[in-house]
Amino acid sequence: MLDFNWNSTLPVGNFISDFGWNLPDFIPGHVKASICASAIGDNGPVLIWDSVSNDKPSNKVFSDYFHYHLEDVNWFKYIWHKGSALRYASYSWMAIKQKLKMADILNFRGIPVNPNCSFCLGNSETHSHVYFECDYSFSLLIALFPDMVKFYLRPNLIQIYDCFESHRNYSRAEKNFCYLTVAILVYHLWRERNNRRFSNAWRSPDELKRVIKLAIVAKARSWRHYDMLKCNFKELLG
Repeated sequence: MLDFNWNSTLPVGNFISDFGWNLPDFIPGHVKASICASAIGDNGPVLIWDSVSNDKPSNKVFSDYFHYHLEDVNWFKYIWHKGSALRYASYSWMAIKQKLKMADILNFRGIPVNPNCSFCLGNSETHSHVYFECDYSFSLLIALFPDMVKFYLRPNLIQIYDCFESHRNYSRAEKNFCYLTVAILVYHLWRERNNRRFSNAWRSPDELKRVIKLAIVAKARSWRHYDMLKCNFKELLG
């Protein structure tokens, strides 16, 4: 038998014979027992690798095959982009999926809470209202991105992300910066909502805008394109 390390690149098929394991003697007994515990059947669902395929084995290729039946989530790049921050991205993901514990969801589940929006106090609290039908949240959005006022109707979260993605004059770094800024806005709006409901602490839009801008600078200043972003987004990074 040849050296074990030299043969470490041999395909698994070299150790299978007649639908059973045919393992060399140099493999330790407990390793053999563990491998042989995996039965090889000639029927039922099996995992194979087509050796004539042009695709080389890789995690990406395996994931594509394994998840082929799942729905394609085309907005993932808005959340998990290069430069995303888990602290903020997770809240954007939950907001898009409508997984935040808004009043309408809690009341629907039998948990009685005040149904009114904590910002305007005059409308029902829902994901679409907080992001960004509400006057308070919309005022912060246009304070950060003045062009958002051009929407005929107030945009929802996906429409905002789509707007940045379709912007012809933005580089990928600029688009990612906009995605990050929106994620930070989503996060701090949710924190402000909780502070108002549970701590009776209130911030004006101007006060919250200052907090958001500090958070934006803290995350973006380590980016490779920070100087370019600072020139193009002077209001946010200046």
